[in-house]
Order: sequence, then structure tokens, then C-alpha cells
Amino acid sequence: MNTAAIALTATAAGLLLIGGTASARGHVEAGEGGAGFDLGALADTLETTYNQTTQALDMTNTNTTTAGRNVAAFLAMIQRAEGTSGGGRDAYRVCYGYRHTIASLRDHPAVTGEWRGERLSDAMCANAGFGPGCVSTAAGAYQIIRPTWVRLRDRLGLRDFGPAAQDAAAVELIRSRGALIDVQAGRVADAIHKCRQEWASLPGNYAKQGQRSASELLAWYTTNGGTTA
Repeated sequence: MNTAAIALTATAAGLLLIGGTASARGHVEAGEGGAGFDLGALADTLETTYNQTTQALDMTNTNTTTAGRNVAAFLAMIQRAEGTSGGGRDAYRVCYGYRHTIASLRDHPAVTGEWRGERLSDAMCANAGFGPGCVSTAAGAYQIIRPTWVRLRDRLGLRDFGPAAQDAAAVELIRSRGALIDVQAGRVADAIHKCRQEWASLPGNYAKQGQRSASELLAWYTTNGGTTA
């Protein structure tokens, strides 16, 4: 993961205002059948989101460089927790269960039709609140399911499913959980708690899939350059 690039990108929109052992995890939905960072593209998409949340992005008491590094580290932590990074994988092309690698990043693979998702066990469906035969379309570095992706894509005006777009979508998911300012300030435990229902790998998630420990998450966060308050 190009931490330096994403750190710069994650703060770019904020600067305009104040002048990313286990199988891939993710969300479940019912009824569903090595890339680098583009700094400019991600800055543009983040600007749209950040302009909607000026209060959350009040950097008055936060060094923006540190805040950007913390966002980058948190995204890297999520990738590791979701099982998409490591092992020589291109995290941005991972599909749930590792049975398909995304060929085209022009949109989510369950939107383009190149992949229809993976059927889950009845027990996993029940844990997620669905009946037998549910399917996960969790894809990409942050294991985003098709309906969530479509909503974020349209909200942010994302043009593809490339790395910059996936990163921007993940930042928006963090922001929507009220955790972005915690991430920027290094309150990583608080941010993990707030995001626990967004990613199945985080402790306390409702889906009861394999969850990472707080100590593992903190280690991955700090290894990737994150600082704690």
C-alpha cells in the first residue's frame, strides 16, 4: 500500500477546505445471485465528501499531515483485517472467498456482471439476519457489497471501481459512522468501535464471522504509520 500517497490524498480535500491468515470477509446481502493511487482523482472525490462534513473535518487542533497518515494507516488496517492485503494479492481485485479475481475495475464486479457473488452457509446467513441461500458480493480492498457500492458511487460521483474510488468509498463509510475525526486524531479504539458494524472483521460485528482482536488491529495500524492519541 502506498501509504505516503494515500496520506497526501486523504488530506487533500481537507486542505482545500481550510486553506485502505483469513479469507476475505465482508457484508452479506439477500437476493443477490496492484494498483497505485491516483492522487488527483481521490482528492476530487474526497473534496465532495468533505465539503458535506466541514464540522467533522475541523483540523484546528490536528496536524493535517498526521491526520492523513492516520487515515492511511486505518485503511491499511481494514484491508489486513478483511483479508484482502498480504500474500502477494492485489487487494483492490479481491472478491469474497478468493474464488474470483476482478478483471475489470470499470465498476463493481457484481455490477459489471463478471461475478455474481458467493453463496454463504446457512449458519452465516442466519447470523447476518438472512434466510438460507444468501449471497455475499463483498469485493475490493474493503469488501464492499454491491448495494453499498452503488449508493456510494452515486453519492460521490465515482467513475470506476479503481483504487482511488475504493479508498474514497471506504473513507465515506468511516465518515458516515462518525469515526473519521477519531481516525484523524488517532483515537483508533474509538474509531474501530464506531465502525464495527461496517466491517465484519472488526470486534463486535453483528455477523459473527471471524473477527480480529483489538491488539491485532492496533498492531497493523501502528505498523502502517498510524499514531494514537
